[in-house]
Amino acid sequence: MNRPYQEFAPAKRLQEFVECYWAHQPGSAVPDYTVLPDGCVDIVYSPSTASELQLVGTMTSARKFALSAGHFQFGVRFRPGMSQAFLPIPGLDTVDQSIALSDIWGADARRLIEQITEARSIDHCIGLIERRLGEPAEITLVQRLCRWIVREAGQVRIDDLAFQAGLSARQLRRLFLEQVGLSPKHFCRVIRFRKGLSHLSQGRCADWVQVALDCGYYDQAHFINEFHEFSGYTPGEFAALER
Repeated sequence: MNRPYQEFAPAKRLQEFVECYWAHQPGSAVPDYTVLPDGCVDIVYSPSTASELQLVGTMTSARKFALSAGHFQFGVRFRPGMSQAFLPIPGLDTVDQSIALSDIWGADARRLIEQITEARSIDHCIGLIERRLGEPAEITLVQRLCRWIVREAGQVRIDDLAFQAGLSARQLRRLFLEQVGLSPKHFCRVIRFRKGLSHLSQGRCADWVQVALDCGYYDQAHFINEFHEFSGYTPGEFAALER
């Protein structure tokens, strides 16, 4: 049975780290399915790919994919900056990359592929993923800072982040690049873009000046330029897209 795009909540013990599980199976072909930067890392199961389970790293620009009718995909989306609790790989190695999960989890990933392939429901797939994720490690300093940035929708001064962390701006940048793959400033920009995107998704796009100010941009021009950098569209063009 074809499924539109759906999202499913994680178990309570994983809610700080996992944003959602998702499944997608379009009823008709989608030649240019657009995925936009959101600060998240995903694990994606796609039977049509060679490795089938892939880590899709944090994106810095939009990517387009051609989806065939009935093409099924399932995934887990980690909250921005939180994936390293389960995926011990340097952030810089994952940005704008797709990596076979078996290169990180080894035999565990290969067993998981077999189990998901035989699963009879989305709930079963979620249970298999959650069992492999296990109990999350204690939250790290960088993860606490990422959580703060997301809570403030990216409207955080880098000097304030460094002060809260007890680090110099240079030390903070190094840690973010190691663990997240983006500098603190770049990460804040992505999260702020995500907030602007949510305004458009909710239909609040009549007054671009007010949207820009609500999202922490200096002015409308700054908002439009940054939106275009991350998405390839102006806000008006994106709001007019059929999706």
